[in-house]
Amino acid sequence: MAGARRRPEGRNKRPSAFFSPRDRIVALLRRLLLALMVPVSRLYALWMRIRVRLHTMGLCRTCRPDAVVVGVGGMSAESRGRVLLTSWLLGWAGAQDVGAAVVAPLAEAKPPVLPYQVTPGGDPDDSGIEAALLASYVPEARCLVDSDPIRAATAAMQAFSPHMLILQDALGDPRLHRDTELAILTADDLGAGWNRVFPAGSWRCDASALQNASAYCVFAGPNGLDAALAAAKGRLGATGKPIFSLTFDIWRWRGQGGVIASGELAESPYIAILGESDRELLPDMLRRHIGAAPRMIFFVHDRHRFTRQDFEFLRADAERLKARNILTSPRFELKLRQGGTGLYGHAVWTYDPEVVFGPSLNTDQSFLAWWESAFLSAAKGRIRPR
Repeated sequence: MAGARRRPEGRNKRPSAFFSPRDRIVALLRRLLLALMVPVSRLYALWMRIRVRLHTMGLCRTCRPDAVVVGVGGMSAESRGRVLLTSWLLGWAGAQDVGAAVVAPLAEAKPPVLPYQVTPGGDPDDSGIEAALLASYVPEARCLVDSDPIRAATAAMQAFSPHMLILQDALGDPRLHRDTELAILTADDLGAGWNRVFPAGSWRCDASALQNASAYCVFAGPNGLDAALAAAKGRLGATGKPIFSLTFDIWRWRGQGGVIASGELAESPYIAILGESDRELLPDMLRRHIGAAPRMIFFVHDRHRFTRQDFEFLRADAERLKARNILTSPRFELKLRQGGTGLYGHAVWTYDPEVVFGPSLNTDQSFLAWWESAFLSAAKGRIRPR
């Protein structure tokens, strides 16, 4: 598969070229280039701090929607956990009869109009993958995608009159006032990636943006959660703000044939297509839930766009390995769906995630208890009956 790395399982082992001399030279050159980018990244971080200061002083426009505004975001554009946390908030809002809407950035989306309302089953090229995932997890969600968050927030308030407005992937963006901000940090953020601002790193602003967060959510897989939380304690413990651990588990499997039990998938050989960011988490989770390892795992860059040739190679490998089932993450299921008949004869299955909050720091409250207290405090005297 073009752009993909294959990890063999069991008897289907192939020579690995992941650590060839050429790769080592490329890695060294990359580190040198990043070092040269440090001065540029510091200038960029300074500009972002100045921008925030201008909004704080009232010299630039800041939108204040008439709703409880909740910011959800990570330091990096590739930060994981945003969709999970936002979908949890939407689920909570639905259970509490709190009208909610989401404003999301364009990212890689190319919608026909702006702002663009995302609908379940829509084209992810129009909405972007994250917004499409939200619509998949919470079909009743009202989500607008736009390059201008002020325009999107204004349109959402006019169209839906929500009690709660969620700003998706908006950490540190000063253009929209928020009552509560939830900052998501990954193990990489808390380790080697700490305070490495673009272009020398992946952060879109420096660590000063974390000072305005109401709480921190540390996202990691179950096996790495304790280590990530320990790193968060060292980085953020002195702030005194709540630090919650966030992960997920597989709730159920679904595909074009409907919902299926893990045990049924174990009855037939399968291959898996996973993102590079899933490498440390999903393979073990698949084995644990299904009880059997895949015949082969294809690791693909998270932003990979599948071509017709990709589908041909994938189908050929699945047939060679006699694997009728193809298991993948929800993100890649949306992309594989665009292949049409490219995988004819093979069933593609993905999972619905279950959000799991683990141990916390700087608070004795669970995330649910803390969140409800924070929401009620922000909503006091502001939410009116519909």
